[in-house]
Amino acid sequence: MRIIATILFLLHSVALLAQRPTHVPGPSGPVKFFESPANIVMYIVLPIAIVFFYVLWRRWVRKNQEEKEDRE
Repeated sequence: MRIIATILFLLHSVALLAQRPTHVPGPSGPVKFFESPANIVMYIVLPIAIVFFYVLWRRWVRKNQEEKEDRE
């Protein structure tokens, strides 16, 4: 069983190396996240706004459902 696992591991590792791109340039340095205001808006402000409006929307839906159940 150990021999079969070793053979499968070796075959799998060869397949992973075959998928590695050779003509793609590597990273030139760290990503400067806070350099552009657009990055801050896209990655910090928009997700927070989406979560905030989702919570407000769920409260609104729940409130409407409770009012509908109270009427019936």
